[in-house]
Amino acid sequence: MNVCYLDMWPGFDVNCNWFNLVFKNCFSQSNFIFSNDSKNADIILASSFGNTRYSYTNSSAIKIFYTGENEKPDFNFADYTLTFDYDDYSGRNFRLPHWFLYINWWNEPNFPHARISIEQLFKQWNPVEIYNRDQFCSIIIGNPVKNRIDVANKLNGYKPVHAYGRAFGRYYDGCKIKLLEKYRYNICFENSIRSGYITEKLLEAKVAGCIPIYYGDNTVNTDFNDCSFINYYNYSSIDQLYNTIVDIDNDINLFSYYINQPLFNSKPNLNKLYEFLHRIIYFKF
Repeated sequence: MNVCYLDMWPGFDVNCNWFNLVFKNCFSQSNFIFSNDSKNADIILASSFGNTRYSYTNSSAIKIFYTGENEKPDFNFADYTLTFDYDDYSGRNFRLPHWFLYINWWNEPNFPHARISIEQLFKQWNPVEIYNRDQFCSIIIGNPVKNRIDVANKLNGYKPVHAYGRAFGRYYDGCKIKLLEKYRYNICFENSIRSGYITEKLLEAKVAGCIPIYYGDNTVNTDFNDCSFINYYNYSSIDQLYNTIVDIDNDINLFSYYINQPLFNSKPNLNKLYEFLHRIIYFKF
């Protein structure tokens, strides 16, 4: 089975990536060739980092569009899509929020493209250990959206907020989760808000043991347990948010409540994704 990748993000490795493992594990009895060769493709999987895919709208290959960005399914190109959208578009779209791609679901050794292991995903941190961390709060951003800067500045008046990323001219090249493990809180706002649009930001903070200070659509509770983090979306003002965080930070019992809350309402897996792929690709096998 020949899988061709088009218009994928910078640094995407055709020979080693999350989707290769999805295909191999979903269709374990099949042999796959992964490439950028569209001429002999049985499946074309494309994203939105370019427009090459539109040259192949008439291809006989099964065409799948994937996006982790805040954009709608691209049916101008694709037969099927993998997006954050809840609408299944009459069975043509599968909801695959971007945070799924940050998890090594297969415990693949030395796999650099999904650094969160299953063990990390379900780790239960000791609240006292987190409460005793030396550092208060971090923010790591490239896009200086005003509300996230305002919250960081407001909290910095209470205790130091350490800022990293392009927005602050302070780059960090190491493992993000290892950095977050130094902090009790992490400001992890989405770049934009839309129903179902949930990236890796909250996931990484919680996996690192932090209490996430999140901003995203309230549909986040379909993916994550909304008792395990603080969602600015639910507060009427920055002062109300600030007071809540200060109260939590000065009450070990309240702090422990957030730490003890599991991130998930139910354990996620790839079963439904595999079912979708079997349905749309079955006739090729």
